[in-house]
Amino acid sequence: MLKKLIFTGLLFGFTTIVSAQSQESMKPIEELPEDFQQNYDLVLAKRDYSASDLNQFNTSGGTVTFPDSVYINRLHTLPTEMELAYNQAVKSMIERYAGSLGRQVSYMLGEAQYYFPIFEDVLDREGLPLELKYLPIIESALRPVARSRAGASGLWQFMASTGKMYGLEVNTLVDERYDTYKATEAAVKYLKFLYNRYNDWNLVIAAYNCGEGRVDKAINRSGGQKDFWVIYPHLPKETRNYVPIFIAATYIMNYFQEHNITPSECQMPFSMDTLAINKTVHFQQISDVLNVSIEDIRKYNPQYRKDVIPGDFKTYTLTLPGANLASFISNEDAVYAHKRNELLTHRKIAGVNVVSGAPLGSTTLTYRVKRGDTLAEVAAEYGVTSNQIKQWNNLSSNTLTVGRHLKIYKQEASSNDPEVLLTSAVGEDTANVVSVSGLTKTVLVPKTTVSYYKIKSGDNWTKIAKSTKTTVSQLKEWNNVKTLIAGKNLKIEKTEYVEVQEPIKLQEPQLATVFIDPDYCASLIDSYLRKLERDESTLPLIRIASTDSKEDEQIRRSSSDDARMIYHKVRIGETITQIATRYNVSKNDIVTWNKLTGSIAKVGQRLLILLPENDKDNTVDNGEQPSNNNIIYSAGK
Repeated sequence: MLKKLIFTGLLFGFTTIVSAQSQESMKPIEELPEDFQQNYDLVLAKRDYSASDLNQFNTSGGTVTFPDSVYINRLHTLPTEMELAYNQAVKSMIERYAGSLGRQVSYMLGEAQYYFPIFEDVLDREGLPLELKYLPIIESALRPVARSRAGASGLWQFMASTGKMYGLEVNTLVDERYDTYKATEAAVKYLKFLYNRYNDWNLVIAAYNCGEGRVDKAINRSGGQKDFWVIYPHLPKETRNYVPIFIAATYIMNYFQEHNITPSECQMPFSMDTLAINKTVHFQQISDVLNVSIEDIRKYNPQYRKDVIPGDFKTYTLTLPGANLASFISNEDAVYAHKRNELLTHRKIAGVNVVSGAPLGSTTLTYRVKRGDTLAEVAAEYGVTSNQIKQWNNLSSNTLTVGRHLKIYKQEASSNDPEVLLTSAVGEDTANVVSVSGLTKTVLVPKTTVSYYKIKSGDNWTKIAKSTKTTVSQLKEWNNVKTLIAGKNLKIEKTEYVEVQEPIKLQEPQLATVFIDPDYCASLIDSYLRKLERDESTLPLIRIASTDSKEDEQIRRSSSDDARMIYHKVRIGETITQIATRYNVSKNDIVTWNKLTGSIAKVGQRLLILLPENDKDNTVDNGEQPSNNNIIYSAGK
């Protein structure tokens, strides 16, 4: 009887605890998570949307509410794979969305017109419930630049470590957690991983909020129950509210009209497209050339932290409205060239000389401009470009002032520099070479044109030279005259340099002659052969002699002993004992000479036989001839 009373008491206590926990789960949500409230407040900030513009979207003048039965029926009849259970926590959040957060809901309904098709496309492709598209409603309020206190960022609120696990790039210039397309791909992969782990979408949403570790602990503390509403008391407070808020968000995004909420106008253009960028470009370059505000470019491409797309590192994407993207393609070269040195200030090389304006490893020359000089001629003479001379001397045009001193930096290339090695192929005279690309060089070729000046009354040599931008000596040389006669024509020659591409003829390479010390070579080969594991039955015996000494003569004389060496090809049915008897040697000798591991020889195997001296001239009837593979190689000097 006592046992029954104790059991009844324990059962009553347990029931009371469970009932209390159940009642706790039914409590309305009184306080929203701080990050959640912050994102919803920022929706109304000036940078996203002004509160005055949103006042019109809730026209009821008050919150429209319905009985519990209406909420229950509406949630239950929604065509979703996920369970949308109703309780007091869900109810309180629905009425908050319909009331105090009505303007934020209006904003999110407007932005959803742009973002939801992107989310649905990826979710559908991976076979996940489309209602998961409502997660960013509570994660970021559909603000792609949202960032939590803990550092979670983007529409899907990825931490940097989790984002990298799912392929998102995070560095100083690029943070793909803010990239709508790539972050969505990563989020769907993560949700799919969580579902494979829990097989329950409410637990998946909870784990997305607080992590798998805390959900696993809550499951363990609940006796292994994998039901969100059962493990609810053991979850962190913020996660307890997370699933009810998600259910309420799903409700309000489907039944907003019943609560007199009207979607706002979407801030994102619907005709958006992306373009691959494989060259570094600054947003200001795009803005100036395409006449698009830099704020809009940032809004379309929030993943680029410093307004720079580092296309030189690897290919990235640029998102713009369709019309602007077409304009970018048409003006691509102009975009990349616009203010490039001003906006993209990173130098490839730097040093004391570079800071002063001269390339590293160069010599500074000074050239005094003479009458008749042109910028192209001076550049060709020193093997540099016109733009380099203008940059080194702060020239704003191609006009040169007679008497001006120009700074010219002549590169002193190393003999190991590939450009120096290519010089012989380009040609000895590289002064007129502008550039070299692969097996093609661009050279400056002089082109002379002839024109005529008709002498007028009152003309003199100096006046004509100034008028034609030549010198008096040049005029006299070209025309071979000393006196000017009115009405006669003077020949004027003008030489211009034009760029012409020519193929580079590569010279035949000169192979270097390498001299090797014969003694060293002989010892090296001998050392190698001593270490070499070889089959004595197939390889010749090799001796290396470094000189033709008396010792070599002795080796040659002793080589006659090796003439007794033959090879016997094993036939079907033969044994080593039979072969040994045939050649008057012992069985052990054959095993030793051929390094056999047993007393068995394979058919077709060639066995080394060292004949006794009195048998060396015997005829071998198995078709094998005495071996002459004993070779002496002499590395003579």
